[in-house]
Amino acid sequence: MDDFKKELHNHLEKFETVPFLFVGSGLSMRYLNLETWNDLLKNICNHLQLPRDYDYYYAEASGDLAYVASLVADDFKEIWWTQDRFYENKIAFRNHIKTSDSPLKIEICQYIKAKSLKIAEAYTNEIEKFKQIKLGGIVTTNWDTLLETLFQDFDTYIGQESLLFFDKIAIGDIFKIHGSVEDPNSLVLTRSDYQDFNNKNTYLAAKLLTIFVEQPVFFLGYSIDDKNIQEILKSIVSCLSKDRIEKLKDRLIFCKWERGISKPVFEDYSMFIGGAVIPMKILKLDSFIPFFEVLAERKNRLPIRILRNMQNMIYDFVKSNDSKGKIYVSDDLNKLEDEHKVEFVYGIGLKDKIPDIRLPNIGLKGITLQDLLKDVLEDKGWNHSNIATEVLPRITNSSTKYIPFFKYLRLAKCLDEKGNLVKAKFSDENFINRVNGINQTSFFPGENYFKKKNIINQKYQSLQDLIEDCSFLHCVMYIPLLEGDKIDLDILNSFLTKYNTPEIFKSSHKNCTDFRRIICLYDYLKYKLQPSDSVQFLGTFNEIELTSE
Repeated sequence: MDDFKKELHNHLEKFETVPFLFVGSGLSMRYLNLETWNDLLKNICNHLQLPRDYDYYYAEASGDLAYVASLVADDFKEIWWTQDRFYENKIAFRNHIKTSDSPLKIEICQYIKAKSLKIAEAYTNEIEKFKQIKLGGIVTTNWDTLLETLFQDFDTYIGQESLLFFDKIAIGDIFKIHGSVEDPNSLVLTRSDYQDFNNKNTYLAAKLLTIFVEQPVFFLGYSIDDKNIQEILKSIVSCLSKDRIEKLKDRLIFCKWERGISKPVFEDYSMFIGGAVIPMKILKLDSFIPFFEVLAERKNRLPIRILRNMQNMIYDFVKSNDSKGKIYVSDDLNKLEDEHKVEFVYGIGLKDKIPDIRLPNIGLKGITLQDLLKDVLEDKGWNHSNIATEVLPRITNSSTKYIPFFKYLRLAKCLDEKGNLVKAKFSDENFINRVNGINQTSFFPGENYFKKKNIINQKYQSLQDLIEDCSFLHCVMYIPLLEGDKIDLDILNSFLTKYNTPEIFKSSHKNCTDFRRIICLYDYLKYKLQPSDSVQFLGTFNEIELTSE
């Protein structure tokens, strides 16, 4: 065992960079007891109670599993739309229904989530070692969230295009190029999905080539004969001359699990792809523990969280006007518990090109809708006038439906006593009409929920009653339907603050739009009218306190 670890360690010492992982379904089958793709499709057919037997689809598609998925999706869409047993998912995922394949993808995601909540007990020790390895990043075709769970300091990017258009150096990133259960429509599942994916393989290969020529890459959880990997390698080969292909020799390493092998084997291997022989290494072993131990013992560099913060600060400088920061000195950054204590600033530019209008710690161009939504709850102390006149009109030109206008407009004195815009301060008629057209009905949920308005108000006498009785999903649907005098703003603020997490603002989160809508309702109720008008407008609201600039 020690000889193997020493051999692998010496091999990796040839490289100044830490390894990258290319992770396939074998890892999820090992640690989460998930099925093969064929078994998944077969089980999902039984789970969804489709009228045809799985063998019918398999035979009709001549064993082409992507085509099998297309046939299943085509049969299932009518069932999903018409049967009551899928009602809850239709409501919960209504923003994810993009194509005729979406119903099947939604149900597969729910099925996998339900099955992959717990890691197989037999591999607890192996998983602990896995979590300790030092990596540059991960590319995976898996849909489950095992890798995000194990490497929580890493950022996750979903979809093939997330890697194609990634414009930073990959440091501590997980690229899920076949999609994720967190975003059903991202799944590469059907024949058309694979056709679209393969059409971009050349571009993907060009992007991966920068990783392959700079870092050792371990393929983990894949068969050497895996079609996905072979297609990618074939595209990479097409980009290289024979001399450069030879340079891949020590960098590509396939990890192959072999039950009962007495000791790990690390040896040369070659694969004939695309008219060329690709030299690589193959690692055969029964337990991955010694392999993970070697990667965990690699020379200690800056922790991923520090590198990630450093990289993001460089990027933030590009979009921000403020280059001021702090310097933190330590003899061991690995012991630093809070990476935000360290701020790195790199800058190249002309001083006279920096805009005069500034916000504390962030440039106007860098403010996003998500920043505004969070600020309604957290109050970052920004200049309200600049946001009201510079940022809001810009964001309004997008297709975004829910925007928190009223805090900034009120505190910047851009609203009259009736809550309408002071037109003299704005020239954009679309912006003026958009803001002045907002009322409480603008925040009502879909028709299925709106029908329950009277029932909701008969059942609940206060916002607190509703929150205590309902799930989060129903709360964000029912709150806008409550009569004004039942909505206590302090209670609403506490509710929103409780669920104010980075995850809920991601577009892939199933409640993202609903949560944003309730923040905007809070912003509307609290700031549209002057404090003296609040009682008249809302019934029995307590006076709303506004702080002047």
